[in-house]
Amino acid sequence: RRATPGFFMLRLRLPNGILSSEQISGIGELVNDYGRGQADITTRQNIQLRWITIADAPRILQRLYALGLTAQQSGMDNVRNIVGCPLAGLDPREVIDARPLAHRLQQAIIGDKTFSNLPRKFNLSISGCRDDCAHAQTHDLAFTPAQRDRTIGFNVVVGGALGGREPALGVPLNTFVSPDRVVDLALAILTVFRDQGPRESRKRARLKVLIAERGVAAFRDAVEQEFGSPLQPAGKTLVERPAGEHLGVLAQRLDGHSVVGLLVPVGRISGDDLIELGRLARVYGQAELRLTVQQNVLLPHVPSDRVPALLREPLLQRLSPDPSPWLRGLVACTGSDYCHFSLIDTKSEALALSEALDARYTLEQPVRLHWSGCPHACGQHKIADVGFEGARVRTADGIVSAASLSSGGRLGANATLAEDRLPKQPIVDLPEQVAAEIARLFGPQAIRPRLAPDASL
Repeated sequence: RRATPGFFMLRLRLPNGILSSEQISGIGELVNDYGRGQADITTRQNIQLRWITIADAPRILQRLYALGLTAQQSGMDNVRNIVGCPLAGLDPREVIDARPLAHRLQQAIIGDKTFSNLPRKFNLSISGCRDDCAHAQTHDLAFTPAQRDRTIGFNVVVGGALGGREPALGVPLNTFVSPDRVVDLALAILTVFRDQGPRESRKRARLKVLIAERGVAAFRDAVEQEFGSPLQPAGKTLVERPAGEHLGVLAQRLDGHSVVGLLVPVGRISGDDLIELGRLARVYGQAELRLTVQQNVLLPHVPSDRVPALLREPLLQRLSPDPSPWLRGLVACTGSDYCHFSLIDTKSEALALSEALDARYTLEQPVRLHWSGCPHACGQHKIADVGFEGARVRTADGIVSAASLSSGGRLGANATLAEDRLPKQPIVDLPEQVAAEIARLFGPQAIRPRLAPDASL
């Protein structure tokens, strides 16, 4: 990484964001031994390790292999980590448990050299959840739960990509696929993208560009030909609402058990905390953990009578299941400390602004605040209630960190990208402007100034 010369980032593969306690503790040990004690949970239910040297890489990869983990084809022009509902197999309202399909997709794609040189990276999700926990419209390819006649399967969304100056939400492919043909259809779509996708410019080498140039109908025809049999028209969607936040104590399908969702502020976590999460999963659950696209961690399978003791654990006083509403919806990309594209230290700036807002205003409802350090939009700021894109501006005090504001992004039936609202402003000047934007979006009752200490005098 140019921001850290001589050192490398290692991105894992965690389909559906599921880890065992042994795996997360082992990752924590690697972070402490080689990563200067710090890692990042990403918006793809994944973990990134940093400060890796070429000399240490063989030992790290061997230890990952012993844990049943891999980093194979996790960067460059490959299919990235396969995302799914973090409550897969646990949600009482779930339509279909897509975990086995996420693993089958990974097994079919990773290690296949024919899919190791795509025109550009490719984001894929599959979820059987009614709440669109995987943010289907943000992916190049997404499978969402649906019903056609009496068959439960998936509708298909294609062409989502939030980065660059022409972000796009995914569009329906007008296709229904049964669970047993999901892998075949995904491979057909990947093959069409590999063989026909644009390669002249990396900025335009995404599936959204191919679909925009050809049209959805022509792209569907090409996929059908590669698939080798007629594609069925889309079924009735079983998605009811956009994604939930998964924080707090949540009901689990298994009677008498709960899932406890913990906030990891902006996704940055220490090796010691990863090790401790592994211990908590063993002591209170069934040695399993889940990561979310909001950069948080879930502890499932907790007997309800054990929840109070878990909530008293010291780690949960910092990784809180009931955080400030200014933190509940906070997401931030890697930032300039590790990424040379980012113009600001997004994680520190996001936390500082949220702290300043919390000191001045009360929120009646959580607000999704997403930070990206550059137009690549790794913080997904274009689907946020209020989004921030990093910048630098010159002031009387010199060049300072700044951000442009956008707002009103949403997913679902009436999905829309956030509208640009305010050009780049020094971040220290943003609290009142953010508050005004929230009031505009949700009404003045949604946000109220805190009383000054002498307000009653």
